[in-house]
Amino acid sequence: MRVYHIVKDELEFAVGSILYPRSYNLDDFKSKKHEVEEALENVRSNYYPNFPSRLNCLFVCRNLNDVESWSLMKSDIYGRHFKILTLEVTTPVHWFSAQSYNEYFCDIRNDLNQACKEYWQSHTDTNIDEMEECEGIITTPVQIVAVQHASICRDIGLKIID
Repeated sequence: MRVYHIVKDELEFAVGSILYPRSYNLDDFKSKKHEVEEALENVRSNYYPNFPSRLNCLFVCRNLNDVESWSLMKSDIYGRHFKILTLEVTTPVHWFSAQSYNEYFCDIRNDLNQACKEYWQSHTDTNIDEMEECEGIITTPVQIVAVQHASICRDIGLKIID
């Protein structure tokens, strides 16, 4: 299966290289992101311990439409220019809808604990095409099969440069 991962433009990656899951530290997140990730991890460990931790994983997109959506949301972190890594995955990808926690993060809703439960409850291996704000979690190393430069603009959308 091929999936996509977004990285900062200044980072270097080569086709054929192995990409390893990242370990995130809650202390590295800003206050609201810290609050959300801590709540997601608490709900996971208490109610869904069989699911992988978001603190030790690689986040992926299922297609270029998702890359566009996520790059718009992450443009304050990655900037307008970034790289899209195409990854070959031979192990399971855990798919979730991030809509509930994104709504909390954007102050559309105020029930963080329920938003986190909805995130973990949204897990599916079959209905990913029907998911809003879909994100995948991988916990194993994967091979990079393509590296593309891209840019994002709210007026134009995703543009693959090469």
